Amino acid sequence: MLKKFKLAIVTAAVLVGGAAGIAAAEGGPIDHQARGAMRAEKKAEMLAKFDTNKDGKLDPAEKQAMKNERASLQFKRLDKNGDGVLSLDEFKAGKDHQGRGGRGKFRGGRGGDRGGRGGDRGQP
Repeated sequence: MLKKFKLAIVTAAVLVGGAAGIAAAEGGPIDHQARGAMRAEKKAEMLAKFDTNKDGKLDPAEKQAMKNERASLQFKRLDKNGDGVLSLDEFKAGKDHQGRGGRGKFRGGRGGDRGGRGGDRGQP
């Protein structure tokens, strides 16, 4: 009985130590309040920029304008020589820099699998 208890304590210590190591490697614990505040701030900025009729929400035309601007910025980022044409090499280089699964760095700097959110979708 005592051996099982000691084994359970050692196993728990290894798991807690591993979790602490992972948290330290990812920049420490997540501050959910700060993240929520940053999202609210970003949402307010986007609303101020694209809500042309100032009704406090984005209608379909305003959403399309936002999507067009984002696509244009991404195209400019990929078009390294600025000729207005995306070569296969430029496309491949951009795809390599987007992180795992075509996401990651372009979406807020998060790479890898985050519990099923934005990670390796559809990939083995």
